[in-house]
Amino acid sequence: MSPLVAVAILALAAVLVPVVLYVRSSRGRRRWVEDVPSAMRPGYSDEELEGRIRMRYLTWGVVLTIFFALALPLYWINEQRRLSNEVEGFFTVAVERGETLYTENCAQCHGADLGGGGAASPYDAEENWPAPNLATIAARYENNPNITDIREYIINTLEHGRPGTPMPTWGAAYGGPWNDQQIEEVADFILSRQVDDDAEPQQAAALDGQALFEGNCARCHGADGRSGDGRPGPSLVGALERHDRETLLGILRNGIYLGTGVTMPPWQNGYFYPTSPGGEDGPAVYEDAALDKIVDYLEELQPEELPADAGQYNTPGVGEDEGGQTSDADNGEGEA
Repeated sequence: MSPLVAVAILALAAVLVPVVLYVRSSRGRRRWVEDVPSAMRPGYSDEELEGRIRMRYLTWGVVLTIFFALALPLYWINEQRRLSNEVEGFFTVAVERGETLYTENCAQCHGADLGGGGAASPYDAEENWPAPNLATIAARYENNPNITDIREYIINTLEHGRPGTPMPTWGAAYGGPWNDQQIEEVADFILSRQVDDDAEPQQAAALDGQALFEGNCARCHGADGRSGDGRPGPSLVGALERHDRETLLGILRNGIYLGTGVTMPPWQNGYFYPTSPGGEDGPAVYEDAALDKIVDYLEELQPEELPADAGQYNTPGVGEDEGGQTSDADNGEGEA
């Protein structure tokens, strides 16, 4: 006999037994005079209280105990299944809506298959600004100590955008067109399409430091490392005064994540773009040999005489113009 059949028989017995006992206990029940109020009717005798009345209460107690002992576990088992189905249904609907939002707004840069792509640079119309592969984002950031919750990371990026890049702000709280539910739906869609990051990575160490810098760092920090033109990265003049070499390598390995849309991409633990500066197929993985070359080239970019504030962090987008003079923003003009 299967467990479900046994449970069904016990449940049926729990219903029938009280009915039979109730009928039997009601046979000897006296008929009350209809015009006598219930409060004035005589009570049970001691013989009745000690006999059939007590037996009736005990029987009901046993029956109800058996009933709840069977019903509550059955309810709990079914409730877990019901909640699981509800959660799965909500997630399925959210992913479907997220797919629609992604297709209409994100696919033109990141690709219909989330495989990455590009957009026009806001600083040079002829320059292509790479858009990262979103189908492997969970695998790429798995070993990144700065990102402990990939869903939260995706949501924060969607909410804030990436200031100074073609990635716009989507969260309504920050001036974008999407509410919190739409943000979460797009994040759920992206996470539902994750694949193993099994592409053969391209090692970037074969390139020299200048090629690595110009292919990856210059779009945010400028070709000379001095930012300017509203680029999102700070001026790198004095970077070796602000940080030692090991700190710079750590920043290049893991990036910087502030949770406000300001993100320094990780070039080792979460390599950002789908292809390397050389344009070859396969994601570029920047091992320490390549990162050392970038730091070496960064040393070459430093001027012979550093400005007085070289040891201080510079506001992103503030640098020097082609004539070597500080920009208006450096002089305090136009600042909020």
